[in-house]
Amino acid sequence: MKNNVDLRFTLPETQSAPAMSRVLALLDGRVDAALQNKPQDIEAWQRQAALGSPEAQYELARMLTSGNPLSADNRAAVKWLRKAAEKEHAASQHMLGVLIARGQGVRANPQQAAQLFRAAAIMGNADAQYDLGRALEWGFGTEENLREALTWYRLAGAQGHTQAQIAVGRAYTEGRGCEPNLVQAASWLRKAALSHCPQACYQLGLLYLRPDNPQASNQDAYRWISEAARAGLDKAQYELAIFYWSGRAVVRNQQEAFAWASRAAAQNNVRALLFLSRLYETGSGCALNRCGAYALALRAQQVLNQANGKKSSGKPLVKKLSSAGADLNEIQEVELRLRELSAVAETSEMLAAQMLCEDKPSTKELLESLRPAGRDKKNATA
Repeated sequence: MKNNVDLRFTLPETQSAPAMSRVLALLDGRVDAALQNKPQDIEAWQRQAALGSPEAQYELARMLTSGNPLSADNRAAVKWLRKAAEKEHAASQHMLGVLIARGQGVRANPQQAAQLFRAAAIMGNADAQYDLGRALEWGFGTEENLREALTWYRLAGAQGHTQAQIAVGRAYTEGRGCEPNLVQAASWLRKAALSHCPQACYQLGLLYLRPDNPQASNQDAYRWISEAARAGLDKAQYELAIFYWSGRAVVRNQQEAFAWASRAAAQNNVRALLFLSRLYETGSGCALNRCGAYALALRAQQVLNQANGKKSSGKPLVKKLSSAGADLNEIQEVELRLRELSAVAETSEMLAAQMLCEDKPSTKELLESLRPAGRDKKNATA
């Protein structure tokens, strides 16, 4: 992580309209109850901001903030946020801290960002409490303090902040700033999962699979992982494929395993690509296709190379990626899969697989090309 910029801090949603927004809109004589970032809306906020309303200054800054870090609108947003922050407007203090942490419209300053997070957190702003927790966890602009980070995560989570609830669940799972407590971890993750957050559902499902969890339950694990999978989370889709392949908590169904693994693989999930490769090699839930099996293993290698900013060279990945923080287990699994297939596949099959990967740079296209030619449209879109 760079010492002065951290893009993991995210800006507040720009489309929400708090109650004050509606009040000021009506006071301005307009019948619409929420602002939609139209030019006239910005002019209305500018008038209210010029009169010194910190809420208007904050809303105007949100409208002005651009995704382009070098945009002049970002600098204007910072100007208005500073005015509101001086009036101890907590949301503005938080947002200003995020912009400073990201170096967006202003020179990055981790210490100042952390100070702003703390000021807004003390005033009860849940977003600021969450970001202060992250700053303390990462040592961004402040000394690393996992125990204090957990305190702020808990405070934000108690206000219903979903990501903070997940952070508390992770802390209790891993013993970060506290003693490991899987019952507490499940309690906090469940709070986030009940808001239908896919990541929380997935993490809660994994927790129920742990044999050291006194509340371990294959059925509960299946429930939450399947919800995350249906929401489109690739990691959950892969895990759901394993449920169907193994027959754990559900009736064993290789076709369902193949379908869910395909959904995850289409999102370039490396483990799903390798799992599909094995299914194609053995013809489990699909037609046997060693060329396709090798092509999917090559695509997994390409995904890892691209994650490291390198073109696929066909050379071993371990030395290239392990130092970059890539998942060493995935790297080793890819290399093992390629060696396994090289021992059983014909040279012509491996050459055809390489050509197929070159011809189909999109994984979705690659997967589609491996479908049987006579497959009906209903199954093709399943």
